[in-house]
Amino acid sequence: MSKVKYFFDKIYLKFKIGCIVILFIFFGIPFIFGFIGSLFESLDEEEKISLADGFTIEKYNVILDVKDDNKVDVTENLTVNFTSAYKHGIYKYTPEWLEYKGKDGKVIKRKSNVLDYRADNDIYTVDRVNKKARIKIGDANEYVGKGEKTYVIKYTYDMGKDPFNGFDEFIFHAYGDYWGTEIKNASIEVNMPKSIEGYNVNFFTDKYRKENVNEVVDFSIDGNILKANFNESKNYEFQLKNYCEKHYEQYGEECDYSDFEYYYEPLSKSLTVDVELPEGYFKGGSYNYGFGSIFISILVFILTGYTIYKWFKFGKNYAKNVQTVEFYPPEGLSSAEIGYVYNKRQANKKLTISLIVQLASKGYIKIDEIKDDIKITNLMVKPKELKSFDDMLPKREIEVKKLKEADDKLNKSETTMMVHLFKKGDVKKLKTNIDRFLKVRDSLVNGGYIEVISDNEEERLKDIKQKRKEYDENVKKYDKQMAEYNERISKMPEISVFEKIVYDRLFNSKDEIILSEHKTFYKAFSEVESTLKKSFKDKVYDKTSSKQRVYAIARTLLILILCIISYKVIEDMDPKFSILYYLSFGCILVNILFIILMGRKTKYGEMISAKVMGFREFLVTAEKSKLEQLVSENPYYFYNILPYTYVLNVSKKWIQKFENIKIPEMDMGNFDYGSDNFYYSIYDHVYYPPSSSGSSSSSCGGGCSSCGGGCSSCGGGGSW
Repeated sequence: MSKVKYFFDKIYLKFKIGCIVILFIFFGIPFIFGFIGSLFESLDEEEKISLADGFTIEKYNVILDVKDDNKVDVTENLTVNFTSAYKHGIYKYTPEWLEYKGKDGKVIKRKSNVLDYRADNDIYTVDRVNKKARIKIGDANEYVGKGEKTYVIKYTYDMGKDPFNGFDEFIFHAYGDYWGTEIKNASIEVNMPKSIEGYNVNFFTDKYRKENVNEVVDFSIDGNILKANFNESKNYEFQLKNYCEKHYEQYGEECDYSDFEYYYEPLSKSLTVDVELPEGYFKGGSYNYGFGSIFISILVFILTGYTIYKWFKFGKNYAKNVQTVEFYPPEGLSSAEIGYVYNKRQANKKLTISLIVQLASKGYIKIDEIKDDIKITNLMVKPKELKSFDDMLPKREIEVKKLKEADDKLNKSETTMMVHLFKKGDVKKLKTNIDRFLKVRDSLVNGGYIEVISDNEEERLKDIKQKRKEYDENVKKYDKQMAEYNERISKMPEISVFEKIVYDRLFNSKDEIILSEHKTFYKAFSEVESTLKKSFKDKVYDKTSSKQRVYAIARTLLILILCIISYKVIEDMDPKFSILYYLSFGCILVNILFIILMGRKTKYGEMISAKVMGFREFLVTAEKSKLEQLVSENPYYFYNILPYTYVLNVSKKWIQKFENIKIPEMDMGNFDYGSDNFYYSIYDHVYYPPSSSGSSSSSCGGGCSSCGGGCSSCGGGGSW
């Protein structure tokens, strides 16, 4: 590969990485924020659906005593009608984060504190769920029973320091958004610290000031006191008017009043009261933010910096070696090793199949296509071992007959032999234990106990001379075959440990196999892979760098967890510094980038990689004249290089270069090596054993879009 091409490849790689970074910033980070938000919604779907089961809200009065430091003492009076006798009481959420749009059109996000949450005259418990204060009123051991019950809920809502410049504004999101039922007889009383006469007052049913409902709210201002009632009759007329106007615009006809009943929405969500005030109306105020999220962000930056430091020390590549033109595989490496250096993620199946063809190119095997099968023959069959001379000799056989039973005149050995000989009959042909029998034969014959019917000893001795002659001839023949075999072996190119794995796996049972019927060859794939990793990986790829990559992955996971904790669990950061959230999540991408860059080659790996790339470059750019010269030096050059072209992904170009170059035939079988798909054809015939068969929720039930980072007092509740 030329220096110019190498330079442009590096530029292209950096361009791709830059595109990934930009896409992540614009799409990835917002997606992560949205995904994390969905993970931390507090109410499950079943609870959300059943909020309104068994009760209705007959009256809801909210009294707000506003202090000049933006703290609000809240009293909520609810009259609840229980239609089910099996209810213990009610519960209500009040969020600690506010998000809304001010009169200047800017969206404000601020943190509030819910203090002294309590219920008058009732048993209650208070806790926090996903940054929302929750009060649960009632006794788990008692039911309220059917009928109406009035609850009085009180708390102090510390809205913190005024966030606006040039004006002040009081915004409160009353009732809550997800009671799941109509709120009847809704009213608000606001006691401001100073007079608000002459100032603009608006009412909305959303936090973004789009759904202005001043027309349906009856309100009055008397000095510093604002009283308002939601008028259901006006609300009905207001919605009917809007419905008919839209219907006429869309269809050009009068609206059908029966359809309107389907679209009509009584008050079932928050009513936001908004009072526009002059700068300085509120004074002081609490700083409700903490430093937990900022501390975590700093920790994330430190961890990211540590990853970058480790990359500089253990992951930054050594200086690249200059590529040299290589006509043959560098250092005599096998095709599997060359393929691993070129791309260590290359499939082990591909590397293993290349070794089969490499064995054929070296003359160890031949590959034949037979109909729809592939036959692979071992060309290096070793002569079978010669039998020993003793194994060739005819065995001595003696047949005896019992004449009488053994008696006490026989010694122990003679008695034992008599029992052994005739335990199954009176005639025995003896082929084993000949020597033991000869020791007692004469005494047994002379004593009249047995008769020797036949003994082939004389014929056997005559045959030994002939057998010796045959054995000597076989020895000469075997020695000649072994000499020819050893001579052939000495002339054969050496095979690597990887080729030997394939060779031994191919012929582990016989010297001629049908690949599609070979029951165990597929195991060579994992054997080649494991051997590469054990004997070659650490030689090419820096082991320390690989360990640091694992540590970097662990740090990245820790950073992700810290970001989630910071953004969704603690979330106490002043919105002025909210960019730290984005930078923290951006650190995840930075860590991922350095995880990718962390793995480096050893100095040997850089050297051999340069040679491999130089070898590949030659295979791609070689001139016809140079190839003809190499073929004249090595007639089988095309076949020897062929396996390497496959793992270097240049087999098609290599085959095309030899279309007009004459190369000699080689006994590699009738397989079509001239097709660039020949490797896939071999792989398709590999036998594989048949595989065995084995046997979100939302926290704002009714849809408050601001929950979990939401609007002022965007709570709500239900029965339990």
